Amino acid sequence: MIADRFFSSFEEGDPVPLAGEIGAGPAESPTAKAGVGFTGLRALRYDRPGRVRLFDVDVPAGEHTGLSYVVFPERGTSVALDVELDDGSTLTDVLDPKALYPDQWNLVRRPLPPGRVRAIVLAGGDDAGWLDDVRISDRPPRRRDPVDWVRTTRGTHSSSEFSRGNTFPATAVPHGFNFWTPVTDASSTTWLYEYHRRNDATNRPRLAGFALSHQPSPWMGDRHTFHVIPEGDLAFTHEHETGRPHHYGVRFDSGLTVDLAPADHAAVFRFTFPGEAKIRFACKRGGIRVDPKRGTVTGYTWVRSRLSVGARRMFVHGAFDRPGRRDGKALAFGTATVQLRIATSLISAKQARRNLDAEIPAGTTFEQVREDARQAWQDLLGRIELDGATEDQLTTFYSGLYRLFLYPNSAHEETPRGRRHASPVVRRWWPSTRRRTGAKVVDGPMSVNNGFWDTYRTCWPAYALLTPRKCGELIEGFVQQYREGGWIARWSSPGYADLMTGTSSDVAFADAYLKGVRNFDVEAAYDAALRNATVAPPRRGVGRKGLHESIFLGFTPLSTHEGLSWALEACINDFGIANLAAALGRADDAAYFRQRALHYVHHFDPRTGFFQGRHRDGAWRWSPQDYDPARWGFDYTETNGWNTAFSVPHDGQGLANLHGGRAALESKLDAFFATPETGRNPGSYGGIIHEMTEARDVRLGQYGHSNQPSHHIPWMYAYAGAAAKGQAVVREVLTRCYLGSEIGQGYPGDEDNGEMSAWYVFASLGLYPLAVGSPGYVLGAPLFRRAEIALENGKHVVITTSGSGPYVRRLRVDGEPHEQAWLSHDRLVTGATLEFELAAEPSEWGTPPPSLTEGDAPPRPLADLPGRSTHPTLSDDTSRTQLTFTSPPAIEFTVDGPPRPVELYTLTSGAHGSPTAWVLEGSEDGQTWQVLDERAGETFRWRRQTRPFALTASAAFPRYRLRITAFSGRRLSLAQWELLAGER
Repeated sequence: MIADRFFSSFEEGDPVPLAGEIGAGPAESPTAKAGVGFTGLRALRYDRPGRVRLFDVDVPAGEHTGLSYVVFPERGTSVALDVELDDGSTLTDVLDPKALYPDQWNLVRRPLPPGRVRAIVLAGGDDAGWLDDVRISDRPPRRRDPVDWVRTTRGTHSSSEFSRGNTFPATAVPHGFNFWTPVTDASSTTWLYEYHRRNDATNRPRLAGFALSHQPSPWMGDRHTFHVIPEGDLAFTHEHETGRPHHYGVRFDSGLTVDLAPADHAAVFRFTFPGEAKIRFACKRGGIRVDPKRGTVTGYTWVRSRLSVGARRMFVHGAFDRPGRRDGKALAFGTATVQLRIATSLISAKQARRNLDAEIPAGTTFEQVREDARQAWQDLLGRIELDGATEDQLTTFYSGLYRLFLYPNSAHEETPRGRRHASPVVRRWWPSTRRRTGAKVVDGPMSVNNGFWDTYRTCWPAYALLTPRKCGELIEGFVQQYREGGWIARWSSPGYADLMTGTSSDVAFADAYLKGVRNFDVEAAYDAALRNATVAPPRRGVGRKGLHESIFLGFTPLSTHEGLSWALEACINDFGIANLAAALGRADDAAYFRQRALHYVHHFDPRTGFFQGRHRDGAWRWSPQDYDPARWGFDYTETNGWNTAFSVPHDGQGLANLHGGRAALESKLDAFFATPETGRNPGSYGGIIHEMTEARDVRLGQYGHSNQPSHHIPWMYAYAGAAAKGQAVVREVLTRCYLGSEIGQGYPGDEDNGEMSAWYVFASLGLYPLAVGSPGYVLGAPLFRRAEIALENGKHVVITTSGSGPYVRRLRVDGEPHEQAWLSHDRLVTGATLEFELAAEPSEWGTPPPSLTEGDAPPRPLADLPGRSTHPTLSDDTSRTQLTFTSPPAIEFTVDGPPRPVELYTLTSGAHGSPTAWVLEGSEDGQTWQVLDERAGETFRWRRQTRPFALTASAAFPRYRLRITAFSGRRLSLAQWELLAGER
């Protein structure tokens, strides 16, 4: 219970300040309503330097008394409210000015010592801005279950101009079929619920209704929206709002209350009106039918954003607990309280009714549905217990777990014929009707709503560690996309959206398998990854862009938009494929992809010390004098050269060697964190985008924690042998970049599908999956005194800290000293106790983690052997050309320059028959030939697929010959033959 001892919002009747000018509030903000206070219509303007006495008060302060306020800095962020006590003392805790965001409202809480408060004082330099909601109140500590710490409104104080999460208050079961959410803009498929900016003329939050949603991100847009709208005045305050995963509730100013609880395909609403209950329904694109006598609502919705690729119709079936009557566009019920059960289906109207009857049968109470959903969340969130966390940290941590387990979503249903789904990836042009979908209905599971470029870094490793059984089920649902459509979506919303960089399901699923997740079809998952990595995609929404030539050039040229980012993501994914191939016994593939994982070296410009793009002939995009690492765009996806300079998390030693050693890598990282981001260098974007502004306002040099490509960078200090420096950055991010939960903030940028939340969860526990695709974690300084993770295998991981500070002084694992700055997954999941001793000063603790590259030499991957072929098309470095043969050919290749040892070779099939048997030979003189490799019974799974083959022993000859001895079909077509050689 919160009891106010003093409060002023600078409205009529509130205590009047002794200084400052009461006005209409900030003129503009990227996230808040302009021209008003945070609450109410007025706020206090401050712009006087020094200490200014605002209020004379006489307020007793007890054990749990604190001062709070919201502040909107326009110039400078060192402003703070202080108090003067009756003994003349003031507050001693020091506030970090970087914890305040400029041009946004910020909530600040300061504990008060016991005594009597005589004055509230404004302290600042030359700062200027606005102040509101000054409060002295008692806040006794609360004990709650993990699920009850969650705030689903975290991240909603956002807009397209500046993201504090860009979330919406989704009420759902974990990984559920539907979301249900309040909306402040019923016409939108993007920003559904804005915490403050869409407040009404009196600055009260106001809902436009309650929506069915499937939005993965506002940038992707929503689909299948359908609105339930209680008639009446829907203005409210956030203090009268409950935002939990299992229960959204609100009491409007009018006295109307609405409560919502979710099932998987269904939900239940409970409405309590001050008078007669009246409810209407709306759907921007669809059809709705209401039957007053039966008290039912049925229909379909085919609302979909531009990026909702593969979305067809969704069917709705709802039933009230009593009949009603028509009252204009609404149903009226002659009573104040009414309950609505409602369910959906992607298959048919009949299936929607089945889903309702199965999940919320008639007679089910609201409390039953709510408690079932609550228990589902508590079972997940309760697997991690924290000791020593503040209330804000508990909210941040468990809200992060909620976001993590909200996505991906299921798209399947339990039907009389078993588990089935309307496929979002099979192209089928049958028309949908008002009763059934035109999509192909297929047996099996289906997972959707995931942007793998965002989530592979932290979400998928978190699933593999915390919920491995569910992780395998989710993977199986995505593998089903491959079975049906031939590919796994890069961005599933729900089908093959053409967005973002890399085919990151490759490394995510490899990582899960290597960490012991086994309940999915790993052979099919491997095939999907192999196709991504070896076959140029037939259309834009699938596969890797630029692959038709990057395979052979060793880099992705400028002809591919943001080709450098595609190249670096490919290296990470190839690293995962190599490790998975080795685990599955595919030795040739493992050797080949291990080499390809090193291709980042071909984009490293030693003249500048940065990665940059190259023309097809190998020339760099920029000369050293024209290159600017702070310039956004061009070769870089949503970032710049600085934030891409460390995008080799799988091979930190190799990156260090490119720079000249670990000390040089440390120096590069130091420069990165010391170089300010101005947010004013848009490069190819042509204008300021929200990611630039957000990165600037993080105020950690160039480090843009506001966006996923940068999230690994502090941990790269471990590879440099300077783990303590990374620990300091991580602690600063944890303590000031995730603030604002109570006012709808909580994130410094887009919280995409749980990724930014999962970063917080991992980092606060002192673990980070830096080299995704290998089973291990880099270690850091945990945030809490004690954390205990209950694993699915019955084991427990216990993480404790002693001492204080952001640095690790010592670590003991299971009672034994542990000097390595990393720990294997196997060691963790067999049950481990990690005892960290922390310090305020950095230490030398932490030897570097293992890396793909060993030793001090720069990586030198195998390279395409230069030379002349009797069939030049087969060595023109593109799979788009081909030669066709009607009889088995013999193709010769003469090396340019001294012979180099060939270790691997690749063949790329064409559009027709492919080779099934062949002999590779070498010769010194072109007359006598030596067999180097012989194959039979080979299969190329796809057209224009590149397959690698390893020699049993490397061979260096001036001449090579490939004799095809058998092929499939009437004609043979080949696109490329490549010999991969190392240094002599």
